[in-house]
Amino acid sequence: MAIFVGFIVFIVILVTLFSHGGKKPIVTNPVQPLPNYASTDATVSLTTDGIVNGDDIHRQIRITVSSTQRTLDILQGYNGTVINTKNFENNQEAYLVFLKALNYSGFLAKNKSNVPSDERGECPLGFRYVFDLNSDTGDLSRLWTSSCGIGNWGGALDTVQTLFQDQITDYSTLTESVDLQATGTNSD
Repeated sequence: MAIFVGFIVFIVILVTLFSHGGKKPIVTNPVQPLPNYASTDATVSLTTDGIVNGDDIHRQIRITVSSTQRTLDILQGYNGTVINTKNFENNQEAYLVFLKALNYSGFLAKNKSNVPSDERGECPLGFRYVFDLNSDTGDLSRLWTSSCGIGNWGGALDTVQTLFQDQITDYSTLTESVDLQATGTNSD
C-alpha cells in the first residue's frame, strides 16, 4: 500500500510540474540594451508635452528616430493630431551610435518610485517628457518624467533631450513658433 501511495504522490508531482495548471506559461521578452535594436524595426522617441490647457492650443513636440528615418512632429490637442511634420533620412550606423549614446544616458532607466505609469494630468503647469521604445509589436518601454521633478524615468534629461534635438536639422528654427505654454489669456 505504501508503494501505491508513493507512486500516486509521484504522479501528482509530475503532473503539477509539467502541466502549469492547464495554463500556458507567460513568456516575457525583457527589454534589451538599446544598441541591440539598431538592426531592427524599433524606433525611439521623445515627446515633450506642453502645459495642461485647452485642446485647441495644446501642443506637443515629438521626435522619432529609426534606422532609416528621423522625424519631427508638431502635435495639436490631446488626441495628438499632427499639424506639421518634417522627415530626414537616417542609416543603420548613425542609428547605432545614437542608440549607444541614449543607452549611456539612461534612456531605459526606470525610477524605482511608486509614480503612476500614466503621465496625463501630472505636473499640469509644467512639461511632461515621454520616452518610448517601440517595435512593430508595440511598446517595449514607455517611461516619463516632468519639469516638476516627478515621473518613473531616471535618466539624464538634459543629455537625452539634446541628443534627440540634435537629430533634427534646424530643430530650433522648425520649433520656434511652437508654444508649449500657451494659455487662454489674451496677452494683447
